[in-house]
Amino acid sequence: MRNAPSRRLARPWRPALRLLLLLLAPGARADWKLEYNAPTPLFLDRSYLFVSPDRIHRVGDPESPENLLFEGQLAPNLFFPQLHTGSRGGPTGEWFLSAVFNPLIRLRLLDLESRPVIPPSFIPKLTLQVAHLRRLKDVEGRARPGRGLVLAANFILGHHSNGQRGCFFLSQTGEDPHCEPEEGEPPLNEVAGSFSTNFVRGELHGQYAFSVDPRLDNAWLVGGGSFLELNVSLGPGGITDEQRRVQGDGTWGFNARTERIWKQHRFRGEVLLSVPFGETPSQRATVSAEVAAHPYWGAGFGIFARYVHGQDYYNILFLEKVSLWHFGLVFEVSPAARLRLEEEEEDCDEAEPR
Repeated sequence: MRNAPSRRLARPWRPALRLLLLLLAPGARADWKLEYNAPTPLFLDRSYLFVSPDRIHRVGDPESPENLLFEGQLAPNLFFPQLHTGSRGGPTGEWFLSAVFNPLIRLRLLDLESRPVIPPSFIPKLTLQVAHLRRLKDVEGRARPGRGLVLAANFILGHHSNGQRGCFFLSQTGEDPHCEPEEGEPPLNEVAGSFSTNFVRGELHGQYAFSVDPRLDNAWLVGGGSFLELNVSLGPGGITDEQRRVQGDGTWGFNARTERIWKQHRFRGEVLLSVPFGETPSQRATVSAEVAAHPYWGAGFGIFARYVHGQDYYNILFLEKVSLWHFGLVFEVSPAARLRLEEEEEDCDEAEPR
């Protein structure tokens, strides 16, 4: 059954344990340094601002479906001082230990005369990341120019809510948590219903780089990842039993991505599959595909197009089936800027007379 998570789901997380064991080895503990000014961002959330030609449906809204004026995802990655050791060309490569807080917020503005901003999604989270970056070597142990590998494991603690106090089901009256009748049934109160859950999430990422020139101005990158997210009832704002019954125990999924760096301009494509489990009734998987271009002169900004097919990802609207096109702006700080700076510093060190 698709709603019952397989025991094999846990097996992809074994490499994360091996990663930590390698990290704690005596050779890996030497020469750790703190990075305050230019931490390396790897496999983190992006910020978006976009429009869509499609309409948004909400149960309980007499004007539904409504046109979407724009939607935004504000996801600033706030780094604590980052620990790193080694170098990409060294025998053990370079290791990063990162702690990142992100007060992620999603906003939707609909084409309505009154109250156009529907309840937002508040998704603050703390990400703990272990990452490893290295140049690949040939069979004789020599560094292979233009090829590299990045591996990372993310452990995330987060919260997701919409800030509302209405009852979860449309058939209930009162305010959460004092709703009558106590046991409700779908449809959900998608206009003013309370939605709240805590979650833990594990992610594994890998990326292979080839045809990389020494200045990092041109390269090809291919990679992918997997994740497992579990809804948690512990703590303030944890998921309730009635919400868990409908939303489920969590989600799992995979993604694949490719990127071309050409004269420091970045062009990328990504496909994501997300599958819920433990919900009643069963919901279908969600597939999204995204392409983006980040020009060098955009300083992190770019343009993107995305297609989403499956379940809505916007807090209490998770039961709504959607087929959405998104077009707009995306912001993402590339790690290439930090890596290029490090490369220049190494060149300067080699040029100094001794």
